[in-house]
Parts: sequence; structure tokens; C-alpha cells
Amino acid sequence: MSSRSKTYQELVDENAVLKQKIQELERADAERRRAEEALKASEERYRQLVMEAPAAIYEIDFTTRRFLSVNDVMCLYLGYTREELLAIDAMEIITEDTLKVFLERRMRLMAGEAISPNSELQIRRKDGSLIWVLININSSYTRTVDGHAVVTVVAHDISDRKQTEEALKTSEEKYRDLFKYAPAGIYEIDFTTGKIVNCNDAICDYSGYSREEVLTMNPTQILTEESLQRFLARHVKILAGEAVPESVEFELKRKDGTLIWCLLNNSYSRSPEGHVVSTVIIHDITARKRAEEALKRSEEQYRYLVKHAPAGIYEVDFTAGRFLSVNDAMCLYTGYSREELLEMEPIHIVAEESRDTMVERALRILAGEPVDNDVEVLIRRKDGGLTWAYLNNRFSMRQDGHFVSTVIAHNITERKRAEAEKQALTERLQRAEKMEALGTMAGGVAHDLNNVLGIVVGFAELLLCEVSGSDPMRAGLTDILDHGKRAAAIVQDLLTLARRGVSTREVLNLNDMIAEFEKSPAPAKLSAGRSGIRIVTELEPRLLNISGSAAHVSMSLYNLVANACESMPGNGTVIIRTRNRYLDKPVKGYDEIREGDYVVLSVSDTGQGISDADLPRIFEPFYTKKVMGRSGTGLGLAVVWGTMQDHDGYVNVESRVNAGSTFTLFFPVTREAPASERGSVAADDYMGRGETVLVVDDIEGQRAMATKMLGKLNYVVASAASGEEAVAYVREHPVDILVLDMIMEPGMDGLDTYRSIVQFRPGQKAVIVSGFSETERVHAAQAMGAGAYVKKPYILERLGLAVRQELDRK
Repeated sequence: MSSRSKTYQELVDENAVLKQKIQELERADAERRRAEEALKASEERYRQLVMEAPAAIYEIDFTTRRFLSVNDVMCLYLGYTREELLAIDAMEIITEDTLKVFLERRMRLMAGEAISPNSELQIRRKDGSLIWVLININSSYTRTVDGHAVVTVVAHDISDRKQTEEALKTSEEKYRDLFKYAPAGIYEIDFTTGKIVNCNDAICDYSGYSREEVLTMNPTQILTEESLQRFLARHVKILAGEAVPESVEFELKRKDGTLIWCLLNNSYSRSPEGHVVSTVIIHDITARKRAEEALKRSEEQYRYLVKHAPAGIYEVDFTAGRFLSVNDAMCLYTGYSREELLEMEPIHIVAEESRDTMVERALRILAGEPVDNDVEVLIRRKDGGLTWAYLNNRFSMRQDGHFVSTVIAHNITERKRAEAEKQALTERLQRAEKMEALGTMAGGVAHDLNNVLGIVVGFAELLLCEVSGSDPMRAGLTDILDHGKRAAAIVQDLLTLARRGVSTREVLNLNDMIAEFEKSPAPAKLSAGRSGIRIVTELEPRLLNISGSAAHVSMSLYNLVANACESMPGNGTVIIRTRNRYLDKPVKGYDEIREGDYVVLSVSDTGQGISDADLPRIFEPFYTKKVMGRSGTGLGLAVVWGTMQDHDGYVNVESRVNAGSTFTLFFPVTREAPASERGSVAADDYMGRGETVLVVDDIEGQRAMATKMLGKLNYVVASAASGEEAVAYVREHPVDILVLDMIMEPGMDGLDTYRSIVQFRPGQKAVIVSGFSETERVHAAQAMGAGAYVKKPYILERLGLAVRQELDRK
């Protein structure tokens, strides 16, 4: 340097330069201090952000495997304090399953290789529980400090997501298993391509195709034509947004050609390619359909059996009080149509006699009380008739709370009638046995009394012969004799009752016996003291004869008239009637009267009548409502009953209190003539001349009798047992005249038979006969050309005259 001293100016310039450099240094120092302050503030903000960040943030020295810093969230994730984390090896908190991943990334990072910023690790918390975290390692946050690789890591707790993923994975695995192994058939159809894109094992079982075959097919190959059309129509509706049933039934074609029924349910979605895909679940319901068809057939058979069952079957809603259903037999039992019954209350078909019982039964059922399943009830038919029914009930409760009973009704009218007949027969048998026993007892008593009374009456009569008319003893002896005779008459009644059986018989005519009764003193004696009583007769002119004992029959007539007069303390009328009667069928009365020809004697009065309680006992000996010793002994009707038993006849009684009584005696007819008339009747006027006659009658005895009578009158006679047989006979063998019974059962009656014959034999002559009065059918036959009407029983003269007159009629 020059030793020359610097000039002032130079010093000034240097000083200025120095000042400038000092200012620059001061400015640089100020900038540094500001930079340091900014860096300090930035680092403070960074630390604050790290500490308060919602994610876990930490620094780790990969060389020493130590945490250099951790934020609060990291402590919260792991359950450690910050100090505890800074003191532990980072490898200790990583589970064995993810440690390998961590070590691999550490090695690659330390080697300077690029790695994916994100990875998932499973971390063990301080309490031993495990969490999944997603860690992010950005290369920009990786640095080397003293040769160590230091990394800043951001970690997020993804445990919930991992659980969801695991659940989804498990669910998908379950879905795949369910899809593959489900007992229901499942397949998917791509409607854009029309192909089946997936199916499970059950579809293969249902269809008989392998999985590979199914996946090459479309629905047209596994559905019947009708089912396919319904399936496509359903698909169109769904795509159009229309509501359809969740499930529908289709018929599926198997590979072997057989058909099965399936219940199908499908849903729709779109594939990633935008195709419409339907997932279809089907169940094989073939067994169910067969069961339904079998049930349907069974129900149809049940309805048919119920409808046509011989027993009445119906359902009753006890709560609503109405019929729910009735079958044909029930309509037949009641006479109502099904529509009429369904509109009625069940109680309205129950007869009054059974109504209280059925109402009480219904109330007990509704109250939940136990009742018998079976009951007998009397039903009132629509026409007013009565039918006995045996009801068997089965009770049930419907879902609506109504109490319902299914009832099977059996018509037991015939059984009840048979039981009544059996009871009546039993009562008659008991009555007969009692009468027999009483008769035997009465006979023994009467025999002894007769001996005693014979002495009393005899000596009384002898003593009367010894005393004069003025003797004071005569009046007493007369009383003894009169009362002895009255006692003797009673004894004779007892003997009549006891002897039972008619030792001698003769042909009798009741009209003649009644005429003799009218001429005797008996009517005057019976009406003595009763001036208001009249005894009148109504007698059939041509009354048939009977065979029997005149004494017994006369006594019975007298007792009946006496009994009638006794029943009328004031004014009244006794009517004695006779008539011929033919019974086609038995008649039930006091006795059961069998079919046949009878002469009927009836005695009616207008007296006090007989009560229902007394009626069964009126024929018992000594049973009487009269004052004993004044007006009767109680033996009169017993004698009547015994007489009819001896004559093979029957007794019937009809009586009402305060309305009078009618006693009717049925005597069997005899064809014998009275001894005084035998051989005296001239038959020339009605004898036959060899003409042919066909007797048509369904009763064998009647046919035989008419055939014998007409044969005796010189006719050539044939017979037929029915209308059908008569028509067939006349077609092959023309006859001059028919003797045609009007009432024949079963089959054609007289009118139908005659109508059929005149169609191919115009002008066929005929005589109509019947045991009943003339009817409209008799008149109809006569209008068609038939001749006289002859009432049964057959009388030779009457039948012969009718046939002869019809044959001679032009």
C-alpha cells in the first residue's frame, strides 16, 4: 500500500462505504431475525397442527425404530401416553400378520426405492385390543438426520371400515353359498341378451340340465308356452312400473319332458354394462299342487257326498242363529227348498214339542257349557207333518268368534213308530195277560158265589110260595129274591168273562139282532128315568153275516148301550150303527185291526166322555167311575172285550171329555148263510153263460174269493195280481169283462190299468171294486166306459148281479 496518507475525501468515501456495508449487514441481520421468527412461528403452527390434527401424525426413525414425536390422536389410537410411545420400539405395536408388510416397506424406503404412499397395518393397543390403521408416508416428508432415515407418517383409524369390509366379504361368501346350495332354485336372466347368466345347483335338480347346459339356454326352453307368456307379460308390467303380485306360479319343463309346478319370485337390477338383469327364485311346489288338486277332488267328493247323502247334513251358526248350508236330504226331511232353509232360523223347523229343549240346548252351547253331541228332535215339516230326527253334532269355533255346529240328521220316524208300536203291543199284551188273570180269578169267585146264591134265591122263592100276600114277611122275602137275582146276573157276567171261548157258533146278522134288541124291554129299561135320552139306529141294508154266539154278542150290545146311557145324566142320543167294511191296510186304534172283511158295529153317545188317564183301563173288570151298587158293577166293558177276543174281533174306542164316546166292534165276515136261508136264494138272474172274466186284485185272498164266487156262477175266470200283469194278460188273452180293484200298491191302480187296456181294447167292459167309498178316480174310470162300482167285501149276489148287468148292457 502507498504510504501516502489518504485524503479527506478518500476517508469520507471509505467511511460512506463502511456505513453502507454496516447498513447492509444490519438489514441482512434483520432479515435473518425475521426469517428465524417466521420459521419459529411456522414450526409452532406445524406442531400445533400436528398435535390438533384429527388423524394420528408421528415421526419415526427407521434406523433405530423409535418414535421421534407423536400427536394426541396417536396416543388416543394406541392408548399410550406420549412419553410411553417415545420410549418403546415401534415394532412392538405392530401385529405379526402385518409386521412383514411394515418391514418390507422400511427396507425399500431405506434403500431409496419409491414405495406406495399408503398401506394398511394392524396395530395392537396398550390394552391388547387391535385396530386397523391406514398409514400415509410421503417421500417429501422423508429426510436423513445424522445418517438416519426419518419419516413423518399420517395414520387413520380404519377399524370400522375393515369390519364393514369383513362383514361384506362374509356376507358375499354367505350369499355365494346360499346361492349355490339353497334348497330353492335361483338363476339370473339378462333380459338384454335373453340368456341365463347364472344358476345354482337346485335349478339343475329342478330342470334336469347340467349347469353348463342351463347357462346356454333361455327361459323359452325351461318354461311351458303358457307359463312363458305369463312370465313375459309380468316382466313387461314390471318394466312399465305397474304393480304385480310378489309371487306367481309357473309350469317348468324338465329335460326328460316331465313338468313340475314352481312358485316364482323375481327382482330386477342393472348390470355395469347397463343390461336389465332379473334374479329369479323358484320353489318346487309340484307336491303342493298335487295336494291341492287332491284336496280339491276330496272337497268336491265331500260336497257330492254331503249333497247326496241319505242322511240330512247341515251347518248352523249358533251365534248368528241361521243355517250356513243344507243338503238335499235335509230339504227332503223338512219339505223346504235349500233357499228357504238358508233364510230361516233353525229353531223354526223344530216342532213345538221339542222347541224348549232345543232353545235350552243352544243357550248352554253359547254359554260354553258341555252338552251331549246327540239329541232326538221332532221336526215340523213345511206341510205341517212331523218327522223324528236323530241329530249328531260336532261343534267348533270360527276365527270370527262364531260358534258353529256341523249336524248329521237321521230320519228315525220309522224307528220311533216301531218303538211306539212295540210299546203299544207290549201294553196290549200286558192288558191281555191282566184280563186273563182277572178272568181266571173272577171265574173261581163266581163259581163259589153261584152255589151260594142258588140256595139263597131258591129258598127265597120257596118261602114266598108258603106265605100269603098279607104276610108282613112277604116284602122282605121279595127283596131277598130280587137282590139275589141281581147278584146272580153279576155272577153270570163273571162266568161269561171267565169261561172265555164260544162253545157253539151260528151264523148271525147284526141287523137282525139289533131289531130284536129294539123290540125287547131293554131300551125302555135303560132309558127309565131318563126321558131326554134317544136311542136311534143307522143300519146298512145288505149287511154281511158273522159267525158267533148270539148270547155273547147280544150281551155286548146291551152293555155298550147301557154304558152309553149311563154316561149321559141328562139329555143325549145313543146311535147304533152297522156297516160292511173292507180294510186294505191295518188300522191302529185301541187294538191294531188287521186287513180283511169286517162287519162293524158302533155305539156312540153324546155323554161325558172318557179321560186319557182312564182310557187304557176301561176294559179291566171292576174298573169303573160309576157308584158301585147303584148304576153298575164294572163288568160290562170287560164282558165286551172278552166277547171280541172270543170272536177274533177287535175293539176301538174314540172319546173326548164332554164330547162323547164311540165304541166300535169289528167282527170278521163269514160267507155262510144263516140256516134259515141256505138253499133258498135263486141265482138264475145273475148266473154266467160261460163268459170269460179277469179278476184283478193285489190281495191274494180277495182274488181267490172273487175267482171262486164267479166260478160258482158259471164264469170262466182268470186272475192277475197287479195292473201291469193284467195289461199283459189282456194283450194275449182277450176277456169279456174285468173285475178291477181300484186301489193296488205298488204300481198301476185300477184307473191306470183300465186306461192302458182301453187304448188297445176299445169298449172293454169292466166292473170296479174297492173297499173304500167312491172316489174321483172311480168316476174317471166309469167315464171311460167302466160299469158299476161294487164296494167290498165281496157278496155273491151283489157281485154276480153287477157282472151280469154289465155284460148285458148294450
